[in-house]
Amino acid sequence: MRRRWWWGAVLWLLCAWSPLAFAEGFAVPDFPPRGDVPEAVAHTFMSALRAELTARGLRVSSAPLVTAGIAGSLEPAFGELVASLEGTRYAVLGEFLGRDSVDGPYAVDLVMVDAVGGRSSDLVSRAFGLATQDAVVQEVAAILLAFTVPDVVLPPGDAGLFISTAPSGAEVRVEGTVVGVSGALDLFNLRPGRYEVEVRMPGYLPELRSLELRSGDTRFLHVVLTEIVGGSLQVLAFPDAEVWFGGRFVGTTPATLTALPGDVEVELRRPGFVTRSFTVPVRSFRVTRVDAVLEPLGQPMIVWPLEQRARVLIDAQLYEEGFALIGVGLRTIEVLQAGEVRRWRRALPEEGVFELDLETGELRLIYP
Repeated sequence: MRRRWWWGAVLWLLCAWSPLAFAEGFAVPDFPPRGDVPEAVAHTFMSALRAELTARGLRVSSAPLVTAGIAGSLEPAFGELVASLEGTRYAVLGEFLGRDSVDGPYAVDLVMVDAVGGRSSDLVSRAFGLATQDAVVQEVAAILLAFTVPDVVLPPGDAGLFISTAPSGAEVRVEGTVVGVSGALDLFNLRPGRYEVEVRMPGYLPELRSLELRSGDTRFLHVVLTEIVGGSLQVLAFPDAEVWFGGRFVGTTPATLTALPGDVEVELRRPGFVTRSFTVPVRSFRVTRVDAVLEPLGQPMIVWPLEQRARVLIDAQLYEEGFALIGVGLRTIEVLQAGEVRRWRRALPEEGVFELDLETGELRLIYP
C-alpha cells in the first residue's frame, strides 16, 4: 500500500509540472485481471471497448504507461493523474474479477473521472460471459459516453417520468440531454409539460417519443428497440397516423416494420387528413425510412390524439372521429371522458390545424 501511494505522489508531481493541456478525450488503460480471470478475456474486452468508443466518436488513449496497479486502483485521485498524463479530460480505471453469477463467470468494475469538472462516478459493475461480452462492451461504452456529457439540470417538478427499454443498456436523451443508460435510470421528477425522449443503441433503430407530463402523475415509457436485421421500414408521420401495410392495419406512427426484400405498399390514414400511399423499396439488412406530412382536408381544424378515447362536443355538436372542421370564432368545447365533463370557451382563428389538449382545453397550432 505504501509503495502504491508513493508512486501516486511521484505521478502527482509529474502531472503538476506537465505542460500538457486537458483535451476532450478518454484515457482507457488496460484493466488488470484478478484471480482466475484469463488475461485473454481482459485483453479482448479492452480492445473491443476502445474500438466501440472510437466508433462512437470519442478520442481514446490506451494509456500504455499506466501500470496495472494504478489502472486497477479504482481511486478517483489516480484517475485524475492518468487523465493529466495522457492529456485527456476523462479517464476510466477498472479491474476484471471472477464472479459466480447467472450473468457470467466474469465481471468488470470501473470508475470514471472528469479531471476538468472535478467529478467522478460511482462504482459501475457488470457481469458477463463469453457469449454476452459484446453486449456488455456496448453497454459500458454507452455509460462512458454518457459520462462525457455535462449534467444539464432538467426543470424539476412534480411530474414523474420513468424510462425503460428492451433490450436495456440504451443511451437515453431527454430534450437532447443524455440522462443515462436504460436499466440504470431512476424516476425523473420534472416540471409538467411536453418532452422529447430519444433512445439510441448500436445495432438498433433510434426511437423518438414525444409525451406530455401532468402535475402529480407518473408516466412509464417503455421503448422496444428494433434490431437492424433483414429488411426494415421506419414509418413516421406528422401528425401521427394509422399505418396500413399489405392491406392490413399494423399500428400507429412511429412504427417499425419488417418485410421481405422488394417493393411494398404502405398507406397512412388519419381522419380529417388526405390519405397518403407509398411504394417503398425494401432492401436486405437496410432500413428504409418513410417520413410524411399529412395534408388536412380543410382549415381551421381541431384534432385530438388518436389513442385517447373521448367524446368531444363543439357548440353542442358531437365529433367522434378525432377531428372537427369548424368555422372561425369563439367556440364552446366540451370533453366527455371517464365519466367527467370538462368545458372551455376557445377562439379559433381563420386557418391552421390545432391539437386539443383533452385535459386542459388548450389549442396548440401544429399545421402549418
